[in-house]
Amino acid sequence: MLFPTYDEIARDPKQLEVWEWPLDSSLFVVGPPGSGKTTLAVMRANLTARETGRPTVLVTYNRMLRRLMELHNKGGLHPVTMHAYIGDDYRSRIGNAPPTTHDDYGFDWQSILARSRQEEIEPYLSHVVVDEGQDLPSGFHAYLSRHCTHVITVFADEDQALSDRRTTLLQIQKWAGLDRPIILKRNHRNRPEVARLAEHFHSGGLPAASVVREPSGELPRIERTEGIGHTASKVANWLRVRGGSVGVIVYQNDTGEEIHRQLTQRLSGSRVDVYRHEQKNDAGINVLEDGVTVINKESVKGQEFRWVFILELERFIPCSSDTELRAMYMMCSRARENLTLVYGPAELSEAAFRSLPGPTILEHS
Repeated sequence: MLFPTYDEIARDPKQLEVWEWPLDSSLFVVGPPGSGKTTLAVMRANLTARETGRPTVLVTYNRMLRRLMELHNKGGLHPVTMHAYIGDDYRSRIGNAPPTTHDDYGFDWQSILARSRQEEIEPYLSHVVVDEGQDLPSGFHAYLSRHCTHVITVFADEDQALSDRRTTLLQIQKWAGLDRPIILKRNHRNRPEVARLAEHFHSGGLPAASVVREPSGELPRIERTEGIGHTASKVANWLRVRGGSVGVIVYQNDTGEEIHRQLTQRLSGSRVDVYRHEQKNDAGINVLEDGVTVINKESVKGQEFRWVFILELERFIPCSSDTELRAMYMMCSRARENLTLVYGPAELSEAAFRSLPGPTILEHS
């Protein structure tokens, strides 16, 4: 994640509007991939901390995004996932764990809100910042605005939501008590070639952002692999030749483990990490360093890499729902410079090939 200078922000009228928004006023910001939402969330949280003299709670969607924000933390942030925040906050003020519907992760928001109202729980924080608000329940937005904070800033893009249970922009606006959003309209992350491929899968309501960066002259490509070993050799050679950060996105965690093992053998001395959600090993991963990060689609939300390889393409396409289209849109948008789609060893189905853009957007190897 690259932070802009003030001069760079000033060249984008909408980013400047967010930057200059009063810190004692709530704010709603929406925008497509690469428009600077997470960057601005971190910057606004740091500004608030400087104003209040205490770290700003910055609520994120998952542990890897929380880790990314922690890596950028210079003392002004308290990054936390929604589940961790609700568990700690409700328990400390009510005296017991928040009620759940069917498991530890399915909070019973109706009961949580009713009990908090009954106990007359009042807001105690001056400002809370929320990133990826579309993937957090509407009950959470209501709980924050009613019982936790006097001022709330929410960044969201429902076109990147990974679940059918996403919270729409209108729902966020209603439950968090926010005014109409500022809409970011420029893509500062992707090369135009990457952005065009991502936009092929765009199915949402927000218009695609205008791309700021110059073309690289290199199209994204699709390749058939002979197997995990073949893919590992390709990724390892790519890192040796081009350097930078490489994101390897997988569908199955078992695939992630195997590609990680093979890459570790080939890249002695280089950073090669795999995120394991069940082991909560995010604290040991520094995505800001050059090297390879192996990660699944649920955990790659909010990240960006110089180069991206999406493996097991046959499991992601053809997209049969808006949710699957949003996942492809989000994953493709993680790449700053270039993107490679990998399938095989079996042939890709005709339906899958038909769902892809033509050779002016995607190069077929």
